[in-house]
Amino acid sequence: MAEISRRRFVEAGALAATAASLVPAGSAGAAPAASGRVDMTGDGPELSPAEYAALLTRLLADGSFVPDEYGLGGAAETMERHFASLLGKERALFFPTGTLANHVAIRTLAGTRRRVIVQDVSHVYNDTGDSAQALSGLNLVPLAPGRATFTWEDVQKVLDRTSSGRVRSDVGVISLESPVRRLRGEMFDLDAMRALSREARARGIRLHLDGARLFIASAYTGIAPAEYAALFDTVYVSLWKYFGAPNGAILAGPAEVMEGLFHVRRAFGGALWAVWPFAVVARHLSDGWLERMRRGIAVSEEVLAKLSTDPRFAVERLPNGTNVLGLRLRTGDPKAFKGSLRERGLDLPPAAADGSFNLRVNETWGRRTAGAIADAFAS
Repeated sequence: MAEISRRRFVEAGALAATAASLVPAGSAGAAPAASGRVDMTGDGPELSPAEYAALLTRLLADGSFVPDEYGLGGAAETMERHFASLLGKERALFFPTGTLANHVAIRTLAGTRRRVIVQDVSHVYNDTGDSAQALSGLNLVPLAPGRATFTWEDVQKVLDRTSSGRVRSDVGVISLESPVRRLRGEMFDLDAMRALSREARARGIRLHLDGARLFIASAYTGIAPAEYAALFDTVYVSLWKYFGAPNGAILAGPAEVMEGLFHVRRAFGGALWAVWPFAVVARHLSDGWLERMRRGIAVSEEVLAKLSTDPRFAVERLPNGTNVLGLRLRTGDPKAFKGSLRERGLDLPPAAADGSFNLRVNETWGRRTAGAIADAFAS
């Protein structure tokens, strides 16, 4: 295992001293506050390159940092153990992308049973270029077009049709995504998820959770990530969507499944020489994240309550949604409105053709009071 050299440590300390002013003091795990800006465009705060470099430098300078080699040992292992604990799994492994983490998980769980049931709206089915089919010979069977949730009855129809085939081709895996990105963060119904887990396990069918935004679901429902993950053999969580890393993913599961996936990761070209630039920051920002996110949610709920009484705005909430909120202007120019709010330190996503905005709630909402944000919108 490589050790950090004295020269690298001294250089890190010197850079930390010059960069300290870029990283305001705050709660443990908190990201730089970016002068109180509230970013409503994503699931987490977007660190600028300067902010990221300053935070990373500060974290490297405490004397405990040990680098990894090809994701083995050091900061990578520390981060993996941390997330394995948060998810209630025996092992966790870093992957450079969520696409690869999902693929390797499903491929491994399937074994020789090549049919995999997925949501029609899932990332695995729509956004991976048929990589599971082309690279691993899996047959993805989509269910519930346009819906976040399908039921065991839907699965049973696939099993019945499969058993009637003249050539045996068993279902090996059920893969779920929750919350669902393509449905603005709608969650898979929890009762249906529990029923699927129970019935699948009784039949020896393995289960994978695409939980890229799992921690967001936990912040809204109060259900711990480990409680969700316990319903599945493996679970993937994004490290960049809200934990601040420039990229990266965690795949967690039982030791017997995770054993040897380091080699599968390498076979698919996912072996990075150095994981620590991502691992150190994601590990740090995960501390206290649920509490920070819940503060942001509380502020957003107050803001929406205030805007709901203003006839100039129409507020839309999904029945089983999470952090994506619809806000439509009934009057005025959306582009000018967005620009005016930016001058007030509130960053909105681009408006849709009907003048609506899909605002994303994240921890940055907690940087201001609900009254200050609502007043900025109203003014």
